Amino acid sequence: MFRASLHPKEPMTIRPRILAALAFAHAVALPLALPSLALAQQTAAAAPAAPPACPIDMQMPSQLALANLQRSKLASATKAEDAHKTMLDAAKLLLDPKTAANPMGRDYMLAQMLSLVIPFGGEIQPRAAVGFPGAGTLDLAVVVDSLLTIVEKGSPACKSEVSEWRQYKPYVLDVQSAYRTMGTDKADSAEYYAKRALIFSKDGAQPYDVLWRVAQKKNDEAGMLTNMKIAADKLVGDTANTTVRTNLLFNIGRVLQDGAEKKADPAKLESYRASVEPFMMVLKEAPLSEEAPFALQGIATAATMAKNDGLVDAALSVIKANPLKFSDVTLAQAGVQSTRMSRNAEAASFFEWAMKVNPYSRDYMYNYAAMLYESKRGSEMLPVVRNLVKLDPSNSDNVMLFAYAFKLFGDSVEANFVKPAAKDSTAAWAKATTLAAKKALKFDSLKTLRAEYKRLIDSVTAYSGQADAMLQQLTYTQFDKYKDKTILKGQILNKAKAARSFTVDFEFLGKDGAVIEKKSVTVADVKPDGTGNFSVEIAKGDVLGVRYAPLANK
Repeated sequence: MFRASLHPKEPMTIRPRILAALAFAHAVALPLALPSLALAQQTAAAAPAAPPACPIDMQMPSQLALANLQRSKLASATKAEDAHKTMLDAAKLLLDPKTAANPMGRDYMLAQMLSLVIPFGGEIQPRAAVGFPGAGTLDLAVVVDSLLTIVEKGSPACKSEVSEWRQYKPYVLDVQSAYRTMGTDKADSAEYYAKRALIFSKDGAQPYDVLWRVAQKKNDEAGMLTNMKIAADKLVGDTANTTVRTNLLFNIGRVLQDGAEKKADPAKLESYRASVEPFMMVLKEAPLSEEAPFALQGIATAATMAKNDGLVDAALSVIKANPLKFSDVTLAQAGVQSTRMSRNAEAASFFEWAMKVNPYSRDYMYNYAAMLYESKRGSEMLPVVRNLVKLDPSNSDNVMLFAYAFKLFGDSVEANFVKPAAKDSTAAWAKATTLAAKKALKFDSLKTLRAEYKRLIDSVTAYSGQADAMLQQLTYTQFDKYKDKTILKGQILNKAKAARSFTVDFEFLGKDGAVIEKKSVTVADVKPDGTGNFSVEIAKGDVLGVRYAPLANK
């Protein structure tokens, strides 16, 4: 960093500040919502309504019409004995040889009846309990699947209605059991119930969601990736589960990168490359998601491993196309990636956009000012730095930004005015052939320009000295923002010659700069050249930034 002891002409580079908001590893797996489950719980006494598109006749012959009445009775049953008595009555009708005249209607009705009786005795029941001839038991899930498959193949127009029956209560109960047992760390049981649910329906995402979690517990990378991808694909267009799909896509990329570290090339490099696609889908589909900045970070990691910045370029192009669709954290992360590739003007734009979304982040301000300096835009730095120092006054790095800005002004005056004026004056002096002509030359403009240059360099020295004279340095080490709480951690460096105590009055800022909450913290007995840590937490979310009163410089 530049200090007064350095010569003003020495090159100065501002190191961008690491963004505390990005200092965490991976998103967690989100639970999958069950819209079909909610429906089944609310209407447990009613069977799914039959859409008119299905052409199967359920009224002929008469045995089917009578069985249809039994279906309504079974759907409203609340006791196992009543359900099984109704099932036996219906089975007599449905297994009557006369129903062979309408095999499609018979099979469809029988599948529905068995689906309705499963909750009253389980999926494995004695044949006699459901009115089937012979001894032994029946796997009713397999029987229902077989019957519904016959209907789907024989009458494709009924597929939508059949799908509702496939995801009716037996399916939902299996899914519920799978999630419940997964929650108690019984992975084998969770896997069993998930696979039972798949017998009824392979259209839902929930069984695959359970199976990838089971694979995770078994350290089965291939199983994780296969089931996560299927689950994510099943959720395309499912507005109730958009956040879950986003999380699945992110975790696909994460698993690929975690797995890459255990492989040797070329498999390692291929895993990194494969991670880019799901991360890009996160950016495109869910620009405001919590996963988006980490997806961009993941793409940057893959680009580094593949030595291909074009991967990052593609991601940044998505963001640049409509930057204000993205969160401030993602925009700031884009600025970090542009900085890494030495694209200072582009980085400045990203940090500026991040500031538009969140104008109270000291890190965004600092990095924006840093990139303005690298882009030689000193006049634009000053208002940014002024606002930064209002938020974060006891950090000498911020004060030093004033010195950087005035250094740019001085360089500009010297390069664009002082040197050309001096050159012109030297040429005029050389052309003057007589002593009188030389005496007539006036260099007032050159003197004025040199005086202005000196004033600017004096400002550099003054601000640099002010930064050096600060007897403490307050920095943040962690700033975690959650929906229901905010945690701020940091440290104070004591640069004085005696031990000191510090009390910091923090204001947590929300939308439009409103103070959400005030909180004070004391850091006691900090030794000379030592640091003291502080931690502040409030039970409120939606915090955009923090402001505090300057610490006494004594």
